[in-house]
Amino acid sequence: MTNINVFLRENLVGISSNISIAPQIDEKKLNNAVKAFAFTGSPSTVVALFDNTLFGSGKDGILFTGEQLIYRGSFSDPVSVPFASIEAVEYVETVTGSKGDKTEVSLLIRRKEGAALPITGLLSCNYRKLVETLQTCVQDFSEFTEERQLISIDELGEPLKVAYVQAVINMAYDNDQVIDDKEFAEVLQLMTRLDLTPEARFILRTYMASSSGHIPLATLLERINSNSPAGQVKALHVSLVKDLINVYYSTGGRDIAQFAFLQNNRELLDVSDEEIELAVMAIKNDYDMLRDDLTDDQIVSALKLLSAKAAAVGTPLAAVYLSGSVVGMSAAGLTSGLASLGMGGLLGMSGMMTGIGVAVLIGVGAYAGVRKLTGANELTRSKRRELMLNEVIKQTQLTISLVMKDINFITEKLNEAIRTHGVQDAQIKRLAGLMAQMTGAGAVLTEKTNSAQASATKLRCAQHLDESKLRALTREPTKAELYPWILEFYEERPVVVGRDEAGEEKTEVKLCLKRDRDRKQLETLARAFEAIGYFNVGDVLLGTASEAAGKAREKLSSLFS
Repeated sequence: MTNINVFLRENLVGISSNISIAPQIDEKKLNNAVKAFAFTGSPSTVVALFDNTLFGSGKDGILFTGEQLIYRGSFSDPVSVPFASIEAVEYVETVTGSKGDKTEVSLLIRRKEGAALPITGLLSCNYRKLVETLQTCVQDFSEFTEERQLISIDELGEPLKVAYVQAVINMAYDNDQVIDDKEFAEVLQLMTRLDLTPEARFILRTYMASSSGHIPLATLLERINSNSPAGQVKALHVSLVKDLINVYYSTGGRDIAQFAFLQNNRELLDVSDEEIELAVMAIKNDYDMLRDDLTDDQIVSALKLLSAKAAAVGTPLAAVYLSGSVVGMSAAGLTSGLASLGMGGLLGMSGMMTGIGVAVLIGVGAYAGVRKLTGANELTRSKRRELMLNEVIKQTQLTISLVMKDINFITEKLNEAIRTHGVQDAQIKRLAGLMAQMTGAGAVLTEKTNSAQASATKLRCAQHLDESKLRALTREPTKAELYPWILEFYEERPVVVGRDEAGEEKTEVKLCLKRDRDRKQLETLARAFEAIGYFNVGDVLLGTASEAAGKAREKLSSLFS
């Protein structure tokens, strides 16, 4: 039997039109539900939400995780029912009406200990299928665990990421036993998006050096599957197929039917024709975003069509983008671009990941960041698209930087081999020395670039943190994890705030940004500030007002308790 979280995602989808399945649960609705249902876990572990409200607030209905369901009827307190505590689930029909001519349908949850729980009044609900699904949970599963519903590949372990890229390298060698320049460039960009360690890049450099000794695809997929988070294997396969097709397209291939590597390994990859069509559509959309004549409105329209296609296929759109966008955007950069287009929730990133790492971009983070910088209430027609292009440029520059490091590594190995074998040819030594000199200069320039980028990024972070403002802006459940995470970047230090009448410096102890943070860490922190709207006046006022209202409610509650 499959993982409980996967089973619920696959089987709850047909229960009702009012049910939302992770990672495509509206962020506002998810926040409402987490609070109304008194759910104390991470919002990223919510599998599904049955919204039983007339206006779609998500405050009544049923919230599902891999461990429990929480039922909240109208004007009632939430009731948590762990799956492990359920004895049986029954479908009930009750005759009603003065003439006995009406039937009321409901379900009854019988618990091993405690009173039975009747659930009635669910809007547009297929009670029989819901009962069948819950009864299967009780009968066929023995382990019930809450887990994040989808995690981007760059957050996963190195063994999985290495096997993933090796599968793409296998495909690049498959057609002509050579990796040409375009294929090589695509593999390098994929490695950058997946944020591989230097050790992992060395493994892959060696793997790319020859077509002999390659690991069979079946073995690589076993490694991917065994290192995959529970319930994410299918999503990883869909993402891998997208990256395979992209490399195939880079060499001029266009007809998927003629894509031999894909067709010969369909059974291993376990993807449907519809999922392949979705991947092709996503790749086309990615490249369309680079067209000069494409406006923001056209991008939004295309992404909505892509989202509708994903829904029809039954595959979360986030699964297609687990490795980022094939044009060079990381998962974070893509989320940033979508947010700037007013489509921050399209991939369900707030439900897909926690607030840490790549998923700090929740809600309208990038849009808030740009408004802070420009002071504009509305961006120009194509200004938001520019943000996405800038992310492509940044990722490409990072790839070039990694190539320089790899060249330097190879040069060192060459020089070591020359010294070890005592090669005396003066010309070889001069050329090797020149290469070392050039790569050394390249490394210096790269370091200067990184330093400049770190300085620029630091400007997008609060130099002195206002903890009360941060607390107000992270009150929502999907942003709550950012509060302690951001605090970790700061430390108390005395800061000169002026001089007294005697001319002596006056100091105050403030939360200051730690000095030992690198460019990558600062970039993530900057995105976190943008995500919560730290520099956006409207978000700050709203957060402050919410905090004040919360404190007022607490005071009133204490007066009448």
